[in-house]
Amino acid sequence: MAIQTTSLDSKLARLDEKANEYDSRANTEARVKQARVDLKELNRALNKLETVLSEFEQQVGILTEVFGKAIPSEVISTRKKVQSLVDYSQDDIVNIIDNDAQTLSAHVDDVRDARDAVKSGIRTVNNRLKDIQQSKRSNASTAENIQRVVGESQEAMKKINDYRSFINSIINPRDSVTHMKKQWQGLTKAFENLNTDWDGFRQRHNLSHQTIDDLKKLSQKGEVDLDELSSQSINEMIEVPELRSTIKMSI
Repeated sequence: MAIQTTSLDSKLARLDEKANEYDSRANTEARVKQARVDLKELNRALNKLETVLSEFEQQVGILTEVFGKAIPSEVISTRKKVQSLVDYSQDDIVNIIDNDAQTLSAHVDDVRDARDAVKSGIRTVNNRLKDIQQSKRSNASTAENIQRVVGESQEAMKKINDYRSFINSIINPRDSVTHMKKQWQGLTKAFENLNTDWDGFRQRHNLSHQTIDDLKKLSQKGEVDLDELSSQSINEMIEVPELRSTIKMSI
């Protein structure tokens, strides 16, 4: 009996169509399953990015708004790179899922790379803040030394301690940038009303550089021998009311 090829071809075509539908359905289910896994990873990566990004913006704000310093160029490029990822919408994510040429896992890698770049940016900004810390701490120490020779008033020492405490806090701050800016303005104004640098003290009281050097020794040692002082230094010290009331000479 002859085989009806037309009928057989039709059945084979239907079977092939069903197989393709099954393969397509199985492939779609696999892609959906993988997309769900990748979405969870993406959310975790984005949450971690958001955490370091918050710290990044805080430290940049302290550098620029509190201390008025420029943003390092490498930090600006990091900001732009991260912003392009943060601005992704849900539609953008759906397009990635629908696009065979792109994968969510690749986007997760981009977010992780961005997080590493932000952490590097934080280190760069903090290094600039540490330079500021070093300079301001030196100012506070100088102000303390001057206070030792002019008389350590509790009010003056409190202002210096408040100034130093603020400087010590800028790497791990607890307050907002706005609050810190206002606080720093008040601390700076109070600090500048004190005798805070030797050169300003010299000019204000018309002292010689030698007298200032002798006063520095006195502030560090607490006492110096009279034969270590020139007659000019002694006379100049006596002429300054703040020094005359605090420096004691003994034979």
